Amino acid sequence: MKYIFLDIDGTLFSPQLGGVPESARQAIKTARENGSRIFLCTGRCLAGCNKYLNMDVDGFVFGAGSMVYADKKRIYDHPLSKEEEQVIKNLIHECGMGYVAEGQAGGYCDDFGYEVLNRYFGEKIADNCFYPEIYEHPDEKIYKVCAYVKHGGSFEEIRSKLPEKFTITVTVRDPDFDDCAEVTDARITKATGIQRVLDYYGADVSQAVGIGDSENDIPMIEYCGTGIAMGNAMEPVKEAADWVTTHILEDGIRNAFRHVGVID
Repeated sequence: MKYIFLDIDGTLFSPQLGGVPESARQAIKTARENGSRIFLCTGRCLAGCNKYLNMDVDGFVFGAGSMVYADKKRIYDHPLSKEEEQVIKNLIHECGMGYVAEGQAGGYCDDFGYEVLNRYFGEKIADNCFYPEIYEHPDEKIYKVCAYVKHGGSFEEIRSKLPEKFTITVTVRDPDFDDCAEVTDARITKATGIQRVLDYYGADVSQAVGIGDSENDIPMIEYCGTGIAMGNAMEPVKEAADWVTTHILEDGIRNAFRHVGVID
């Protein structure tokens, strides 16, 4: 049995298409029918995945490993503290960038963060549960904070100022949008989330397949028995992978599934 972990943005979801390629949906359906277990392993938090919660999958690794579901049960939960969230937000603004704080019920944006996501999702921004930050409830659990800078900008200043308990990972460098990096608990990655899923099922890492495109996917790709980069992946992701599939819009998921033998 294979345990397949799929990133969402750039791997499953294409902003150019505005959705998931049909070939990817069919590949997931067929692979599950053939006995594989499929998990979405994403930097998005729970609220940002509302369109995927009823998808034909076996579970989720949300927030780059900070919340994990298997068999419709939450098996791990590690939000940021309110103090940690505020430290990150203050540093992002100090460095002249925008942000979105992603949580369980929504993603809460400052003005620049909302502008970036509005261009990414278009009129569907609210459908993806992203809102102006005034709507963040004081009791909302936040799992990560994304920093945004104009395309071609640098994240080095905030990287140098972040306390060691946090890490910053570049997730989007796209001339059609703006650049994004996620700030998370340094002890938690997609790989630690995957490990929790495998431990839950008593499965071995050799059974795991990780497929992704951005730098927050590197821990997943290096940890899994088989790591696959999308054809549209960042170069460091391709270098870390065991194999590179085709572009997301060129049946990348279907070809990856064929490569590991879970579909014909």
